[in-house]
Amino acid sequence: MKKIYLLLVISLCTLVTQAQKNGSIKGLLYDTLAKQPVASATITVLKKKDSALVTFTMSDSKGRFEITGLADGEYRLLITHVNYHGSSKSITINEAARDKDLGNVVMRDAAQVLDEVVVTAEAPPVTLIGDTVQYNAGSFKTPPNANVEQLLKKMPGIQVEKDGTIKAQGQEVKRVMVDGKEFFGTDPKIATRNLPSDAVDKVQVYDRTSDAAQLTGFDDGNSEKTINLKLKKDKKKGLFGKASIGGGTEGRYEGRFNVNSFKGARQLSVIGLGNNTNAEGFSFMDMLSFSGSGGNVTRSGNAISITSTDPSVAGFAGGNNNNSIRTIWGGGINYNNIIGNNTDFTSNYFYNRYSPRIEKEVRQQNFLPDGSTLDRVSNSLTNNINNSHKLNLSADIKLDSFHSIKISPSFGYQSTDNSNYSEYETRRQNNSLTNQGFTNTQSASDGYNFRNDILFRKRFRTKGRTFSLSLQTNLNASDGEGTQLSVNKFFNPDGSPLSTDSIDQRNSNASDLRSYNVRAVYTEPVVKNSLLEFSVSNSLSKSTSEKTTWDYNKVNGKYDEVNEELTNNYENTYGYTNAGIRWRSQFKKWNFAVGANWQKANLEGTIIAGTKDSLISQTFYNILPTARFQYNFTRFKNLQINYNASTNQPSMTQLSPVPDISNPLNIRDGNPDLQQEYTHMATINFMSVNPFKNKNLFAFFNIRHTNNKIVNYDTINALGVKRSRPVNVDGVYNISGSVSVGLPVRFLKGTVNIASNLGYDKNKQFVNSVGNTIKTLTLGPVLRLDMSPTDKFDVSINAGINYNKSKYSLQTNMDAEYFSQNYGADVNWQLPASFYFSTEFTYTINNRLTDGFNLRVPLWNASISKQFLRYNRGELKLSAFDLLNENVNVSRSSNQSYIEDSRIKTLQRYFMLSFTYSLSKMGLGPAGGGGGPIRIMR
Repeated sequence: MKKIYLLLVISLCTLVTQAQKNGSIKGLLYDTLAKQPVASATITVLKKKDSALVTFTMSDSKGRFEITGLADGEYRLLITHVNYHGSSKSITINEAARDKDLGNVVMRDAAQVLDEVVVTAEAPPVTLIGDTVQYNAGSFKTPPNANVEQLLKKMPGIQVEKDGTIKAQGQEVKRVMVDGKEFFGTDPKIATRNLPSDAVDKVQVYDRTSDAAQLTGFDDGNSEKTINLKLKKDKKKGLFGKASIGGGTEGRYEGRFNVNSFKGARQLSVIGLGNNTNAEGFSFMDMLSFSGSGGNVTRSGNAISITSTDPSVAGFAGGNNNNSIRTIWGGGINYNNIIGNNTDFTSNYFYNRYSPRIEKEVRQQNFLPDGSTLDRVSNSLTNNINNSHKLNLSADIKLDSFHSIKISPSFGYQSTDNSNYSEYETRRQNNSLTNQGFTNTQSASDGYNFRNDILFRKRFRTKGRTFSLSLQTNLNASDGEGTQLSVNKFFNPDGSPLSTDSIDQRNSNASDLRSYNVRAVYTEPVVKNSLLEFSVSNSLSKSTSEKTTWDYNKVNGKYDEVNEELTNNYENTYGYTNAGIRWRSQFKKWNFAVGANWQKANLEGTIIAGTKDSLISQTFYNILPTARFQYNFTRFKNLQINYNASTNQPSMTQLSPVPDISNPLNIRDGNPDLQQEYTHMATINFMSVNPFKNKNLFAFFNIRHTNNKIVNYDTINALGVKRSRPVNVDGVYNISGSVSVGLPVRFLKGTVNIASNLGYDKNKQFVNSVGNTIKTLTLGPVLRLDMSPTDKFDVSINAGINYNKSKYSLQTNMDAEYFSQNYGADVNWQLPASFYFSTEFTYTINNRLTDGFNLRVPLWNASISKQFLRYNRGELKLSAFDLLNENVNVSRSSNQSYIEDSRIKTLQRYFMLSFTYSLSKMGLGPAGGGGGPIRIMR
């Protein structure tokens, strides 16, 4: 009954609110000199008494605009456009006149057309400059001491995911620039999570075309969604930044700082952080991108579901991965400048110490062809220490008006120290033991990588005629050593002991890789709006890998007995030659490209294992067609269709006939007769965005079909020992898609986003000589509502359901069907006396998993802060994480012939007191987010 009363009260309040906010303003913008309507002008509604932002919109292609949902009151209408003088009008909405029709509003040409809108006191929230959407940062309120990531979350058309991934107009943002320069390389998170939001004046979103497209002037479809942060003028004089430090219960601590000095083209930034709360300020994969594997490909299985809780939210210290408890230390320096008149120089260095601790419980159900199952339970503890250094340099030198050269060397060094202990047991359906044991491994390694890219570009006087030559070289090497101690016990069907297999070994390994890739491209205009592109490339890589294993000698207590079966040397060379032709045409509304590449690939290798030598030689010939079509209905509505064919070569380990018996329970054989994978992929992408009215529609579909797909041929015996061998199969395909709709909810001063994902996979495996076709379906809707009822209060509510179903042709009675649910809410509230309150609550429900893994996880974080000192430079914050002490990570995956559920220990309840000091010359108060005399109301 209470719920019914509450629902009635909410409904009544909503109706009253809607009734009070039904005023509207409309009109038609017109250029009397050109005698044409004015499109793409920004119309902003401000409160007359304090210039607080109420709402904004944009005129359509016919110059018309209409703003609805206005409450009674006095307003000021600000009309701006890049090519016209701005104008301001006073408007009163009351009971007598709630609908205002301004008729024709005359726009007057600016005396000089500027590159961008310059409104010193009243910049519109969103402006269109050419193909760039520009946001005025001062129009979007952020919490005290917020970073750029929190600012972006407030802007229409921009989405920030939990892991820090940014999407603008439906596409992932690949680069975040600062005043047009790279900031610590290409990792967007370093800029968005380390720069303060109050340093930003404008946020510009645009499609950054590739170097080739910039050279030819023809869109080649390889553009990157990019955000450029334009800093405030006062931030380019002296220092700005922030520093914070905090300590908490359970031994938790954290600290970070960023100091920036910008002057003209010179940019100098220093950042650092250290914590054991999983708080990230960069992408770890970028820091740990070393590869010394000799070019071999590691293939994972087909994960069909991942469900986990995540303690991280903007403003909270929790990390963005919930699969470990990590200690993180990192820091770096970024320096950019113009040297002379012709050289654009960029550089950055970063050091990172990354130490995850993973406590994991896994339950795995293996399906056998006779319908029986083997159930394995394992518990493991992993401790890793990774130290990495990364240096990037680049010099783009303009030789003259038609020639330029870009040189970009990078160097990385990494050392690791890893340990893992796991214990496990496998049981038959009658609960009798099949095997039981433990493994304890230790390893340490260090290595380096060096890469250099050189790009020469020549533009001819004829538009569209260009030539470019690129050379990429790679060098990397690693050395390491390790130990392995394991005992595996096997049992008869009645549970009685059968045998014991023990391993006590030490090993050393070394690998290196040398490669180059050279590519030349020539474009020639043939007819109006079209050109032909000719390309040729050659690539060669040579890698070696050496491993030596010694068994423990019981006689002298030393590791001096070489294990021939686990000692091997690899040498392989992979090279290819490509020659291609492509026709590209570009028109006002549409463009297309069609072509093909001829490819010859060679793979040669020598494998020495024990007393066996194996020679491998493979040659592949392929024609790889490609096609692309794009139609632009308007500047913010387009349809793209892409098709391409690609190949994937088998790795040396997959081709090697020498078995890998390092894990007695999982023996891997190679197959020297493997063929290349050949994949056809088609994508359809539709986008319709109005960033000014915050309306958007995105639809994406992908179809992938692979011939000669490399899959595993598994044999599992009665003792639970699996032997795998890669083979080729046809008929493997994948279909995926998503549809997302975003709409404003004006009476709540918010937006609603509704999305749905769909995926269907058909894969093939073999278990004990019997083919097993696996079909997997995943789908689920997601709903998110963001509201700012007042200028001091905002709330976000989200809900999502994920449905998973997998079917096995081998054992239909083992078909799996399960789903998970996620619900959440975020609240930010500015209190009197410079206090600020934030809280987040998520509730995760896991169903249809293995017993013990069906969990309902409530996760509650909260913080309260107080600003003080002159200009509110200081902030004292008390934060609480996982108040209910229920945080846990649970996931499920389906791979080959088993279903696996896992649980990982995560950060649980702790409290932290932190202090933050702003190095900026002026404070902004709790509203934050921007300068200027405008007070912001969301």
